Amino acid sequence: MAADMISQRCIVVGNTVTGVCTANMAVAMRCDSGKVQLVAVPANHTSIEGTLSTTNIIMANWSRAMWQDVSNRAVRMLAGGPFGSHFFSASGNVDGN
Repeated sequence: MAADMISQRCIVVGNTVTGVCTANMAVAMRCDSGKVQLVAVPANHTSIEGTLSTTNIIMANWSRAMWQDVSNRAVRMLAGGPFGSHFFSASGNVDGN
């Protein structure tokens, strides 16, 4: 079987990712040809990082302090939202670029 035919699938129970299995793309949405073999969620999937950029002229000229305030509010909303209990920690950093 070709390597590109295999992918990871999340096992979701309710609103929580409880495990990961290897999915055979040739057998739609079935893990390991029907034999589900769960593994722990890999560490590289427990950290979420991203980059935000804007072409809006007003926002593009905001100070670093204003962007840090937006980042801090996003972290507070994430921690206090419906999935807040699913996070060990959250942080937001603004680079000076």
